[in-house]
Amino acid sequence: MVKNQHYVPQRHLRKFAIATKKKRKDIHRFTIFDKMKAEIRANQNVENYASERYFYDVDFDGLLQEAKLEGHIVDPKMAALIDKVDKQHLENIFAEKVETKMYDPFDRIITKYILTPTSMHQKVSVITEEDRATIAYYLAIQYVRTKEYRERMIQLYEQGAKLLLRKGLGNKIDSDILDDLEIKLKKRNINLTHNEHLLDTNMLESFAQIFLSHIWIFAKNETNSLFYTSDNPLVVYGHGEHHGLASRGIEIVFPITPKLALIMREVEHFKNDLVLHNKFHSIKEDYVNHCNTLQVFQSYNYVFSKNANFKLATELVKNNPSLRNVKKSRYLMG
Repeated sequence: MVKNQHYVPQRHLRKFAIATKKKRKDIHRFTIFDKMKAEIRANQNVENYASERYFYDVDFDGLLQEAKLEGHIVDPKMAALIDKVDKQHLENIFAEKVETKMYDPFDRIITKYILTPTSMHQKVSVITEEDRATIAYYLAIQYVRTKEYRERMIQLYEQGAKLLLRKGLGNKIDSDILDDLEIKLKKRNINLTHNEHLLDTNMLESFAQIFLSHIWIFAKNETNSLFYTSDNPLVVYGHGEHHGLASRGIEIVFPITPKLALIMREVEHFKNDLVLHNKFHSIKEDYVNHCNTLQVFQSYNYVFSKNANFKLATELVKNNPSLRNVKKSRYLMG
């Protein structure tokens, strides 16, 4: 049984860490910025971050007992089936497929970047269409699997249900009662619901197709600053009115290494960037800061870097104290 389950793969995090040998084993360490504590901690083991005990495991036995206590009739066949269910099904899929073969294209991108002469960076195609499709699906899974996505999911269910009650019963129930009403997903149901999202292949494929429809630019960071990554590394920025993955003007950033990032841009708004599709493109420091700002704002709590330069993160949290609240409201509903 795997106890410490990562929602950002160690294979990704190690790209932002320094490896040292300890008893013939590589230990990867990086510097972290803790938003909640507004604290920088150096020399931290990658294994201990972007993870949680039994994060994906579903307590089917507990759900079954709860159903019985609430008076539901449970089909004996269902009870027998639960005994055979692999409680760590998702964790095993991630370990055996997602974080191995599906991550390999990123290593091929890094190799291409290193081996291609700088003069050829804007002339060669970075990856094949097959690798691009694999990365798109990998990123769809990464987008859904994090703690930040889970928190958004919880708030959407709880706040959405309250909003529906308010709209449906607003004229029949005292507004003070509705204001005081709290709707909470049961703890066991949170993992179950998150698993349902992660196993929804139609939703994941739709996200992957959206990513594939965008312009892909491989941003070369040749500045003195490094790209951050975080416990929610796939970040989104809307240059238009809307902020959905497919919205006009949307820009999606995924850091690959401290010196390389994948930028996906919506075609209509960024049509002038079509010439950069599937090419390496050098960027300036202000754009590195833009990408790092997104990591700070959209992470759940932790931001990671290969060095200890968290001046930008420190200033952002100082100027935006709400960033320290991991339970802040992620939606405006009314």
